[in-house]
Amino acid sequence: MQVQSFAKINLGLRILGRRNDGFHELETIFQTISLHDDLEINPAEKEITLQGDSPGCTPEQNLVYKAALLLKQYCNVERGCDITLKKRIPVGAGLGGGSSNAAATLVALNTLWHTGLSTATLLQLAGKLGSDVPFFIINGTALGQGRGEILTPIDLALHYHGVLVCPDLHIITKTAYELLNFSLTKSFKKSKFSVLTRWKTDIKIWNLVLVNDFEPVIFDAYPELGEIFQELKKQDAFYYRMSGSGSTLFGLFENEQKASQAQQYFQKKYQTFVFTPRYQHTESN
Repeated sequence: MQVQSFAKINLGLRILGRRNDGFHELETIFQTISLHDDLEINPAEKEITLQGDSPGCTPEQNLVYKAALLLKQYCNVERGCDITLKKRIPVGAGLGGGSSNAAATLVALNTLWHTGLSTATLLQLAGKLGSDVPFFIINGTALGQGRGEILTPIDLALHYHGVLVCPDLHIITKTAYELLNFSLTKSFKKSKFSVLTRWKTDIKIWNLVLVNDFEPVIFDAYPELGEIFQELKKQDAFYYRMSGSGSTLFGLFENEQKASQAQQYFQKKYQTFVFTPRYQHTESN
């Protein structure tokens, strides 16, 4: 079984405050994009095996193996599987590659092992693997609340071409949270993304309302990322943000030609990818 595991960007990300469970309350807008990893999953007698081209492709570290084991144990499946993972999504770049791999594994094995779990149950299992994993069960565009696992699909049909700029930096999410000044966020802010409707059709206001709270502190700690951010603006992106807690930045362009020109500029120094959005209501994920 051949499976594509798609990346995501965060069109916006706000940290609303601390939670009693030690996590942080957030609000984000997830968007699936065309950049993807490839999984090959084949049936095996009993054991789960995993191989791939990534340094973290070991059972102890990889969410693919953990997802397969979780489903096997939850459904008491006797059979196993052989999984091969080919990475294209940069690791630790705010694009959700590992979370996407885990969700794709759950969905694929639900079919391969004939476990017959509902989407609701798959979402519950995905939540045990990480806050971002449930989004990749549904894909498309969605508002994420809570830790990111409370999902509300968004009907968006805006067509554009995007460019990912991926510096050789690995920003640990825990470090990004520590950089935030929580004296400003200890009291829950009024949510904005969940009540906005105009942003879906009025791209002129995207840069005003779809903020990423991590950007000021991350750009201060890593000035190079702030420079890329400003250059995306100069390259005529109609919208530009950092994805998640970094380190990838992206620009959205009105046509393929502008995106291609921006990629040519940035690829002289950075790993870059051109992408398009993927929408749940128009494409099979």
